[in-house]
Amino acid sequence: MIKATTISVQTWRNRLLALLFTSLLMPAFPCLAQNDAGFTGYAGVPVKTPDSLFKKVHLATDVKTKIQAIQPLLSFHATHGTTDSVILYALDLIGDLNQSKLPAADRLSCQVFLYLTLANAYNEEGLYDEALRFYLQGLRIAASLGNEAAVNDNKLGIANVYAARHEHEKAIAAYKDLLDTAPDERLKHLVYERLGIIFLEQKDLPQAKQYTEKALVYFRQQQQEKKELKAELTLGIIAEYNQQGENAYSIYNEVKNKAQQYQFYDLYIEAGQRMGDLLIAQKEYDNARALLSLVYSNALQWNDLKAQLKVLNSLRNVHAAMGDYQNAYALMTQYLGVSQELLTRQNKREINELEIKYQTARKEKEILNKENELNYQKTVKYSLLIGFLVILLPVIGLLYMYYQKLQAQSKLNTTLEEMNRQEIAALLKDKELELLKASVSGQEKERKRIAGELHDSIGGNLAAIKLQLSNHTGTDKLQNLIRQVDDTYHQVRDLSHDLVPPQFSNTGYAELIAGYIRQFNVPGNAAITFHAFPNEEIDRIETSLKVEIYKIIQELITNALKHSKATKVEIQLTQLDGMLKLLFEDNGQGFSLETVKYGLGFQNIQTRVKLFDGIFTIDSFPSKGTVIDIEIPLNQEYCEV
Repeated sequence: MIKATTISVQTWRNRLLALLFTSLLMPAFPCLAQNDAGFTGYAGVPVKTPDSLFKKVHLATDVKTKIQAIQPLLSFHATHGTTDSVILYALDLIGDLNQSKLPAADRLSCQVFLYLTLANAYNEEGLYDEALRFYLQGLRIAASLGNEAAVNDNKLGIANVYAARHEHEKAIAAYKDLLDTAPDERLKHLVYERLGIIFLEQKDLPQAKQYTEKALVYFRQQQQEKKELKAELTLGIIAEYNQQGENAYSIYNEVKNKAQQYQFYDLYIEAGQRMGDLLIAQKEYDNARALLSLVYSNALQWNDLKAQLKVLNSLRNVHAAMGDYQNAYALMTQYLGVSQELLTRQNKREINELEIKYQTARKEKEILNKENELNYQKTVKYSLLIGFLVILLPVIGLLYMYYQKLQAQSKLNTTLEEMNRQEIAALLKDKELELLKASVSGQEKERKRIAGELHDSIGGNLAAIKLQLSNHTGTDKLQNLIRQVDDTYHQVRDLSHDLVPPQFSNTGYAELIAGYIRQFNVPGNAAITFHAFPNEEIDRIETSLKVEIYKIIQELITNALKHSKATKVEIQLTQLDGMLKLLFEDNGQGFSLETVKYGLGFQNIQTRVKLFDGIFTIDSFPSKGTVIDIEIPLNQEYCEV
């Protein structure tokens, strides 16, 4: 009841936000309700569940009959993309099943179905940790029952989770194992569909097209409309990557129309989002913004977090392309909020799920105890027990000796690992000391050089000027005095250029950074984009701060190209409300903030930011990419006139 109330509150909150979002946009864009691309904005969830499905569930008298009656209802919601309803019904049925008195075989058979249904729904929602947990539980129960079809379906689900997490090697190995062992044509073509998506993500377009077309032919023969539209959508993305923009747009539009006809609203949203991205690529920014705003309204209405993330990113790109960096930054903040909500859902554990584990473990223990009692009563006899003990004692002795050996080996390995860690730590500390000494030595040499220049060159010239001024009598000496003053000026200028590189004063700062980034935009490297706003204000930043920001960007780009395996890097440098904000984002493999050990480069960045009283924030998660946010307050001393 608590879970149902929570979901209901979230649903009504999203409906109100969606209605407000759509009503605010309609005055500015009259085509929003039905724009040029034919995309419809809905004020409510348009899926109407047939009353006959509810009637069958209400007529059920026991939990087994109820589970059989609810299967068409679950299939209806899964097909139409309302996976939150699938999760709600499945969790309620699992709770009822745990409290029932069904025979063990019937209960386990029902659990296999419910766990697979719940795992598929979690996977569609992007809650991959929860999906993997129920797939593994369902696989274990199905294997114990000898249900090969359910075993293969759970294996396919596990492979799909690996693919969604971008763990492509593990996913491909799992899919090929299914192709080698599964005799089912349905399962084989489902694997072809997923392999096509993986090769698409790896930019292997010929293989992606080959597998997807195989799957598409089968889905059409079997009249599986939703699978057919998914395969067509994948072919549209392949066409887009092959620079066939018109063909891709036509495919997306056809998928959108058919998805609306069959009420597949998750595909309806995805096709609309892809159409919006194509309009961005064609620089039709107003149409793209209108279309994507409707897509986001529907995604918000239907509580589709994965779709919200994609659309927010596209809307941010539209505003950035139009020069509206303030709204682009606001959309980025909203994107981070939705991403955090998705991560929070992945880490959630519900009370009824803990009850399932407890009840299952307790009943399995009872069954095991009864079986042990029966075996003990049938097999234990006094004469056999004596012989068993005679054999067992030497075996126990050998096992004990082997255990002691393993313990000693484990302690030895632990000691060696600790010694290695200490040696590495000592080497790192010595290296840091050497670097520090070299830095101090370099600074001292530079001070001595500058002092010598001031004393020998400028000081001598000024002394000569003073002496000539005191003895000034004629024009020739005045000319000589002017020449010495000019020489002193040039020496001071050259000395100042040695201290501060001239390009930070003579070149636009944004153009300087953009020029540095352009050298990395070569085939095989990640695509790096840079935006600065406003250029004039950023150019007036004090030179020392410019130098430090430039070095920070250098370090972040080097780190991303070296470690993240990213294909796309976005950098935004914005001055807004007295703050200088540097936003660095990549779509690489990410890392866990709880286990990562920061290297010298990150420590240097933190030190540079701290010099200017700035804030350094990292947001990352495995397979989700990395976002680094740096904010530095612009005091008067950090601005140039």
